[in-house]
Amino acid sequence: MRRDAWVAICLLGAGWVLILQVMPWSDERINDLGVYRVYADQMLAGNLPYRDFFIEYPPLSAPLLWLAGLPGTDYDVYRVSFAVLTFVLGVGVVLLCGELAGQTGGARRRALYAAALMPVVGGAMLRTHFDLAPIAITLGALWLLCVERPRSGLALLGVGTLVKGFPLVAVPVALAWLVGRGLRRDAWQGAAACGAVVVAVSGVAFALSPDGALDAVDYHLGRPLQIESAPAVAALGLDRLGIGDSDVRSSHGSEGVHHPAAGALEIFFTLALLAAIAALAFAAARDGSTRTLVLASLTAVAAFAVLGKVLSPQFMTWVIPLGALAFAWRLHALATALVMALVLTLVEFPAHYFDYVHGDRAVMLLVAARDAVLLACLALAFVALHRCREEQLLDRRRAAVAAGVD
Repeated sequence: MRRDAWVAICLLGAGWVLILQVMPWSDERINDLGVYRVYADQMLAGNLPYRDFFIEYPPLSAPLLWLAGLPGTDYDVYRVSFAVLTFVLGVGVVLLCGELAGQTGGARRRALYAAALMPVVGGAMLRTHFDLAPIAITLGALWLLCVERPRSGLALLGVGTLVKGFPLVAVPVALAWLVGRGLRRDAWQGAAACGAVVVAVSGVAFALSPDGALDAVDYHLGRPLQIESAPAVAALGLDRLGIGDSDVRSSHGSEGVHHPAAGALEIFFTLALLAAIAALAFAAARDGSTRTLVLASLTAVAAFAVLGKVLSPQFMTWVIPLGALAFAWRLHALATALVMALVLTLVEFPAHYFDYVHGDRAVMLLVAARDAVLLACLALAFVALHRCREEQLLDRRRAAVAAGVD
């Protein structure tokens, strides 16, 4: 392993000490470890997810929670073992960011070091949630696509989807990219591989307990606007303007916003998300470069976070690779905006989360600003994709001139 990779891993290790020991980065007063360890305890006792106990997550999340529980499910023991597990996943994210930078014409060292600094801007939520697992899987899938192993890459995106749904949004981007490169056979075979993984594993979960599996789906379909999401911020804003009354209620492990316009807002933002994914797929099909594939795919993940009806603080970890690679590609405006969004989240959560729930004006403005910055990040990513296309066309034109064609 190269020296830069070892330095980045050491830097990440120092960051893990920071988020374990030093406030405010180590603040874990709100976390999901209590839920995870209960699930782990159930599995270690021989009970099966969906059949014997309710679990809200996709099927392949369960092995991760079980693995962290092997040393024990006492809270203090589980806290440490989960921190070790997430550190290993963090190492994977760092190394994959470096590899993807190298595959896409970026500076590998810049990507490694930027990703290794994730604890500074992410805080304790990096080690108290399992989101680094689907992030690492998504990056691994994109690397496989970049090195011309599309079927394996798309199958791995199916695995990531079964760990925590969001990698699914990268699938249409990857398929469009393959079709745009003239690799239609690879595209349909990759789609079949992804579908086979999802259907096979979901089929096992459904076979264990049809009612339990459907309960997990209904749980998410029936979830109200999570209070930190962009549509919820819009609903609270309408309330402040005197347009309808909002009501904040605890449910689904967080606080949900109920408002007369909540349904319309959810539909509007869902349509915006679908439009964004379609535009990103079109951009990937039009420009067959590996950089466009990775940038468009990670932007789709960011769009899912900011335009969805749930934006739990740990979802912000999903944008860390995009920030690290933007820095490696010298897209400094995009990288800076993503860091700003992460820092605003760190300031708000968990220290001021309940101030926000109780309607503190300053914290409400803070969360609204964070969501606005994330929307700006999407715009900056689209601008970067357009520039990638222009640069590719310019390179082709230069090559044609050099060859005496033009």
